[in-house]
Amino acid sequence: MTGRRRESRVIAMVELSCPLCSSRVAVPRPEVHGRYFCRKCHTPFHLDKARVPVVGDPPSVDQELAELKQKIQGTATHYLTRRNVLSTAAVVLVLLLGYLFFGPAQDIKDPARAVAEALAAADVNGVKSYAAPGTADDAARWYETVQPQLLQARQSWHSTSEVIDIHVGKEDTKERQGLIGIAIHPPALGATRDVSIADATAAVAPAATPFDAETLWKLDGWGHWRLDGTATYAKVRPSQ
Repeated sequence: MTGRRRESRVIAMVELSCPLCSSRVAVPRPEVHGRYFCRKCHTPFHLDKARVPVVGDPPSVDQELAELKQKIQGTATHYLTRRNVLSTAAVVLVLLLGYLFFGPAQDIKDPARAVAEALAAADVNGVKSYAAPGTADDAARWYETVQPQLLQARQSWHSTSEVIDIHVGKEDTKERQGLIGIAIHPPALGATRDVSIADATAAVAPAATPFDAETLWKLDGWGHWRLDGTATYAKVRPSQ
C-alpha cells in the first residue's frame, strides 16, 4: 500500500425512518438519491429531493433528465415559441449534464468506510445499500465470502475493540473508477503492556492476524461512489 492515503476516524450515525414499516434505519450520511435497506422489513428505499424517505430505488439519471425536459417544455409552452422552448431546454440540459458529469464528486473514503463498518457489524443490507445498480446480489455474495474470514481473524486478536482503516489505491473521477483497501485489526499494543496479566492466553498465542480486503468502485452520474459488487466479488469468488 506504499504511496496510498490512509484514514481512520469514527463516523456518527443518523437515523432514518423506513417509509413502509417506520422502523429506524441507521446510516452514516443521508444523501439525496442515496439507496438504503430496512433491516426489519427488507424494503429498499431512497431519499427524494426533499430528503423524504420513499419506497424503491432512486431514479436513474436518464429518468431525471427526461422528467426535467418534460417539465421545462410543459411550462415554457405557455410563454415561449416552440423554437425558444427547444433552445431553453437544450441549454438547461447541457448545464445539468455538465454538473452531473463534471461537477465535484463525493469523497470515495466516506462510502468505503460505511461499507467497512457494515461488514464489521455483520450488516449485509448495509453493504448492499452502497452497491452500484445491478450489483447488489454480488455485493451480498462478497460479504458472505469475506465475513467468515473476518470472524476467523478476530479469533487471534484477544481484544474486544478494533480499528477500521481505509486505504485509497485509486480515485479516478475521469475513468469513474476507484480501488479501496479495507483493513480491520485490533488496536496496536503499547510497548510496556503486560499481556500476561491482561490476557494469559495472549502470551503464548500467535501474532494477531489483520483482516484485509480490496473493493472496486464506480462513480455514478450523481457524483456518488458506488461499490461495484460484481467486480469486487470476482476478486474473491471461489474457483469453480
